[in-house]
Amino acid sequence: MKVDIYRKLETSQAIIGEFWLNGVKECVYLEPARFTPFYSGHPCIHAGVYRVVLTMSPHLGYVCPEVLNVPGRTAIRWHIGNFPEDVLGCCVVGTAAGKNCVTHSKIAFDALMKKLMANEEGKEILAEYHDPARGAVSTRVLSEVELA
Repeated sequence: MKVDIYRKLETSQAIIGEFWLNGVKECVYLEPARFTPFYSGHPCIHAGVYRVVLTMSPHLGYVCPEVLNVPGRTAIRWHIGNFPEDVLGCCVVGTAAGKNCVTHSKIAFDALMKKLMANEEGKEILAEYHDPARGAVSTRVLSEVELA
């Protein structure tokens, strides 16, 4: 299964984007800001291709996707949450995005997990994180005034 993660909008607090499964938009997501994350030292991960497995999170207490082999990082997951303070380099998913948040995260997470678990047994899950093209409007960090 191929998961494409498109970064669409970056603020000083978070990045908002879209999750696509095998070419079909699944949900929106939020991850930490690149330069000024809520938790210092835990920005978004670098764009690239990563292997993903479904494992039990000792911190969260439920099975969720874990992004493997992230340089200098461990325990990067896709999970339930709504705000920048809910992520330490991870992504939280939702059905809609607002100002530095996603909504209806449990609904989006359950739908995502159902599709990931239905993936043919043993078939690899690859996730590609995409940065916007250089010079695109969405690459600039928007101020809180612009978002209001």
